[in-house]
Amino acid sequence: MSAFNRRLHRESEAWVAEGLVSEEQRQRLLARHPHATGPGRLIAVLAAIGGALVLAGICLVISANWQRIGHGLKIGGVIALLLGAHAAGWRCKVSPGGHPRWGDVFFALGAGFFLCGIALISQVYHLNARPANYVLAGWLGLVALPWLVRAPLVQGLVLVTGFIWLAMETTTPGSWLAVRSEARWGNSLWLLLALAVPLALALWLAGVRLRASRHASFASMHEFSGMLLACGALYFLGFLRHDHPAFSSGSPVAWAPALLVAAVLFAAALAAWRGSRRDAAVLAPWMAVALIPAIGVLAGVDLQDEGWLWSAFAWAALFALNLAMIRVGLKEGRPSWVNLALPLIALNIFTRYLDLFGTMMEGGVFFVVTGLVILGVGYYLERKRRTLLASLAREGPRS
Repeated sequence: MSAFNRRLHRESEAWVAEGLVSEEQRQRLLARHPHATGPGRLIAVLAAIGGALVLAGICLVISANWQRIGHGLKIGGVIALLLGAHAAGWRCKVSPGGHPRWGDVFFALGAGFFLCGIALISQVYHLNARPANYVLAGWLGLVALPWLVRAPLVQGLVLVTGFIWLAMETTTPGSWLAVRSEARWGNSLWLLLALAVPLALALWLAGVRLRASRHASFASMHEFSGMLLACGALYFLGFLRHDHPAFSSGSPVAWAPALLVAAVLFAAALAAWRGSRRDAAVLAPWMAVALIPAIGVLAGVDLQDEGWLWSAFAWAALFALNLAMIRVGLKEGRPSWVNLALPLIALNIFTRYLDLFGTMMEGGVFFVVTGLVILGVGYYLERKRRTLLASLAREGPRS
C-alpha cells in the first residue's frame, strides 16, 4: 500500500471525529483507496531473499554431487523443480489465490529454474559455441510469463536477463549487434555505457506508460531501475577522460546497435506520450540533457581536449537528471525518487572532488579537507532530504 493510502486510513478517522466528513463519506474515500491485504514490504523482501537462498542451496547441493548424477536425472530434476515452483505460484496467486506475494516468489523461483535448465542442457551436451544464444533463449522463454501472471519479481529477472544478453551480444565478435570491429575503438566499454543511457531512459519511459495500464504494478520497478541504470552509466562515463586514447583512436559505434537502441527509445517515448503527455513533457528536457554525452561518445566526436568535454557533460547530465528526479518526485508524491537522487548528487560531488583535486594536495591535508567536505555535504543533503520529505508528507501526492 502506498504512503498516501496509509495516511488516508489514519487521518480519515480524525476527520470523522472533527466533523469534517461523515462516516459514509470516509468509507467512500477508503473504497477508492483500499487498504492492501497480505504481507508487507518486509515480508516480501524476506520472501525474495529466502527464495534466492533456496535456489542457491539447491544449486550447491547438486554441484557437490554433480559427477554422481546421470544426465537424465539432472534434467528431470530441474524440470520437476520448475513445474513444482510454478504450480505453487499458481495456487498462491491465481487459483485459489490469496497470497500474491508468495506467488510472485514461487514464479520467480520457477523462472530461475528455467534459466538453470538451459544452462544445464548446454553443459550436458557441450553446447558452448555461443553463450549469448542461450541467454537469449532463456529471455524468450520468460518474457511473456510476468505479463500473464502479473509477477513483478519475474519481470525484474526478465529485465536483468535481457540486459545480460545485450551486453554479451554487443561484445561478441562477428555479431550483427557488435558495437565495434577489431579495427574500431581501443575500448568498447565506453560504447556500452553510452548505449546504456538511452536504453535506461527507454526503461524509465516504459514505466511512465505502465502507470495508466492494467500492469501498473510494474511501473515503479521500470522507472526506478531505469533511473538507476541511467545514472550509473552517466556516472561512469564521467571517467572517460582517463581513457582518452581509447576514445580518440577509433571510429563511431556500429550502426546496427545504434539503430536498435534509437528505435527502442523512440518507441518508449511515443508510448509514454500517448499514456501521459504531461509526465512525458516534464521528463523530456531532462532526458535530452542526459542523452548529450551518450550521443557524443557514440558519434565519436573528439574535440582534441583529451576527453574533458564529454566527461564534464556526463557530470552535468547526472546532476541535472538528479535534480529532475527530486522535482518530479516532490510534485508527484514519490519519496523514493528523492531518496535515490540526493545520495547520487552527494556521490557525484564527492567523486568529482576526488577526481579533480585528489592529486593537488599532500596526503594529510587532503584527508582533512576531504573529511570536512564529506561531513558538510552529508549534513546539508540529509537536512534537505528530511525537509523535502516532510513537505511531501504534509501535502500528499498531487494530481
